[in-house]
Amino acid sequence: MKVLGLNFSNDAAAALVVDGRVVMAVQEERFRRVKHYAGFPAMAMDACLRAGGVTLADLDAVAFFWNPAIHAATHQWRLSATPRHHLEFLYDVPNHLLPALGPTPEAMEQVFHLGGGRRLRIFYVTHHLAHAAAALFGSPHREAAILTVDGYGERDASVIWRGSGTRLERLWTREFPHSLGSFYAAFTQYLGFKPNSGEGKMMGLASYGRPRYADEVRRMLRVSDDGYELDLSYFSFYLERPTRYSDRLVEVLGEPREPEGPITERHQDIAASAQDVFEEAVLRLARIARERTGLDTLCMSGGVTLNCSANGRLIRSGIFDRTFFQPAASDAGSAVGAALWVEYVAGGRPRDNPEMLLEYLGPSHSDDEIRTTLERGGLPFHAPEDPVGAAARLLARGLVGSVFHGAAEFGPRALGHRSTLADPRDPRMKDHLNARVKFREAFRPYAPSVLAEHAPLYFEGCEFSPFMLRVFPTRPERLSEAGAVTHVDGGARVQTVSREHEPRYHALIEAFHRETGTPLVLNTSFNVRGEPIVNSPADAVKCYLTTGMDFLLLGDLLLVKDEKVL
Repeated sequence: MKVLGLNFSNDAAAALVVDGRVVMAVQEERFRRVKHYAGFPAMAMDACLRAGGVTLADLDAVAFFWNPAIHAATHQWRLSATPRHHLEFLYDVPNHLLPALGPTPEAMEQVFHLGGGRRLRIFYVTHHLAHAAAALFGSPHREAAILTVDGYGERDASVIWRGSGTRLERLWTREFPHSLGSFYAAFTQYLGFKPNSGEGKMMGLASYGRPRYADEVRRMLRVSDDGYELDLSYFSFYLERPTRYSDRLVEVLGEPREPEGPITERHQDIAASAQDVFEEAVLRLARIARERTGLDTLCMSGGVTLNCSANGRLIRSGIFDRTFFQPAASDAGSAVGAALWVEYVAGGRPRDNPEMLLEYLGPSHSDDEIRTTLERGGLPFHAPEDPVGAAARLLARGLVGSVFHGAAEFGPRALGHRSTLADPRDPRMKDHLNARVKFREAFRPYAPSVLAEHAPLYFEGCEFSPFMLRVFPTRPERLSEAGAVTHVDGGARVQTVSREHEPRYHALIEAFHRETGTPLVLNTSFNVRGEPIVNSPADAVKCYLTTGMDFLLLGDLLLVKDEKVL
């Protein structure tokens, strides 16, 4: 079965699933170079079809991440009352019929009968169902409680599911506008960052503050035995207003921070307070999920899942024995989820031996493409016998470099295929990267990639964290080796790297370990502030040449700005 999954809201993306295997999944932003691009993912779709060697005519189904039937309603006029273009009937016939059929199911199918006997089957999968499918079917678990939390999908803001085999059962729902994602986006905007984009900045800022405004925030977000509820008088994200917070919130917390304005202790403390109360709500949902399902495994997806601090607190709570956080948890991942739902649920494919879906699902580029790019640009390069060993030696000397190889990561985290790397030991490296390479705010932290076999020795409780979605405390005795990747609160957003799942990146860190005695490197995404992660060899070269990077390992070819370093 060949299924194309599509999302064209925030983080527009496409995914191709063939006989249960994700052939490719990629965000449209990577091609258009517009971060969080929202629109039809035409270029991502074409890339997926090329990767699978198929055309649209070869597909068995197209899966969409939204179920518009939930919004179906009759117009005030009748079908025959007003002459209109016939194309409008494609919309109006369902609008009149669907409400009369009773409650809308989680997914709807539309079939177009084309010429030559061909059919185009389109499945409209409810947004949170797509997230739930991505969470369970991308995990190594056959059975789990599932928590999907984001801004909203159709009418849902948070949903608890029970997943077993290929069955996904909805157990609990909180509808929009009572949305944790929208709550967090409102505070993100209040603190001067871009909502639906800068939430990670707010999370990083929160670590610098004290939750001294937590009581005020608890009046805005009330956590109770049956979940949570927003006091909507403090917010306006459900209204046509330029701000997502209301005048009442400003009356309580003071004037908002201007974008790019100075950051004060008050801003840090407000961020810490909002983060603290937000985490309380996430933990309450997790407890409800445990109570309702009786299961000891949790899978989670939706944009809220990208909040690593909340994930770390959830793990430390011990509510669940096992957790899986979908790495492409934003709306981009719903393209994969919708396609997997069609494959396993509508298509009936059994899932008897579940395996974890790795993150390297994006485009890849051949050695010939890379060499051609460099030769056309007249760029000198080297072809070392041991490319990762050469990169490790440069990192050990305090140089900053980027790596570009294999298939790109699908989600928002760089995990060693499109990464900028540095020595993690010197705390001053963070300031150097922010000022000369990434051009971003000084308070933002960097993450460690650590050899999986050494992870527990450096980060408390860390044994498995391959997607950089969990925060673990750095062991105090290891701070001298992790000074640049430990945040002000003593935690680190860890990526564990195993030889089994990622042999090349493992070999690079292993070589750095031999050079320095430290089995981890600083890892950040290969881009600059405000741009998507690089997507092509040309993107990589441009980013390398226009920043303070010292070297670039492009496939197996090495570029250096100062030949004396070799």
